[in-house]
Amino acid sequence: MLYAALSETGKVREHNEDSCYADGRIFIVADGMGGHRAGEVASALAIEEFLDFERENRTVETLNRIRDAMLSANEHLYEMALKHPDMEGMGTTFTVALYERELYLGHVGDSRAYLFRDGGLTMLTRDHSLVEQMVSEGYISRREARVHPQRNVILRALGVAEDLEIDRDSMVILPRDKILLCSDGLSGALEDEEIASFLSRVDDPEHGCRDMIQAAKDKGATDDITVVLVELDSETPEGGLDSDKGKKAWWKSLFSKPGPISMSRHNPIRRECL
Repeated sequence: MLYAALSETGKVREHNEDSCYADGRIFIVADGMGGHRAGEVASALAIEEFLDFERENRTVETLNRIRDAMLSANEHLYEMALKHPDMEGMGTTFTVALYERELYLGHVGDSRAYLFRDGGLTMLTRDHSLVEQMVSEGYISRREARVHPQRNVILRALGVAEDLEIDRDSMVILPRDKILLCSDGLSGALEDEEIASFLSRVDDPEHGCRDMIQAAKDKGATDDITVVLVELDSETPEGGLDSDKGKKAWWKSLFSKPGPISMSRHNPIRRECL
């Protein structure tokens, strides 16, 4: 496995409220919201709280562990906002991919997870946004949604409400698959076809992240841009993935890149949440 995580401010932004994390097993993108630097606090603390909870509850079934860790982060942020008036309205999107033989996903907000397999790009998450709801109900087209004046209004996020529904899913990952997590700074600037084109040419995740971020900037991205890219090994271990030998070799390969990547850029971005 190879992976990279990069985060940069958009073309007209001075600050960045995105945070991200990658360690070979857990991959996260969080896009903060709220004034007075509350957004940068929300995205960074959400990741910290998630990782602490997950680390202490490894015996819990994976999808339930993801849900409970996200709910713990939600409670932490919500209570902090109640205690600190200057952080009222803070929150963050949160998209996590956790690899334990299969890929497990947890998601709220409008950051995204994609799978690139055999030349095709599939979105693994659903945007919790006003425009996505309008598209699903037939009020606007998907193309209209990309330029709609309320495209930044999101309907679910960590920290903005005491109760929260979390999307969860799991799937089998194959050799040569690529997993992309990104904030809407990337997906709002680049069409899915453009993202697929970049992923089809990627031979190094770090270069791929940099190229996609630069392309988003070149198209005038106004939002912070965060990208986490994971590339699975190109060969199946001897004996196949389902054999004991294959599972051990495959699991070992996940940790071929030492050390976690964690980014928390302290910058404000205006986001809205209903």
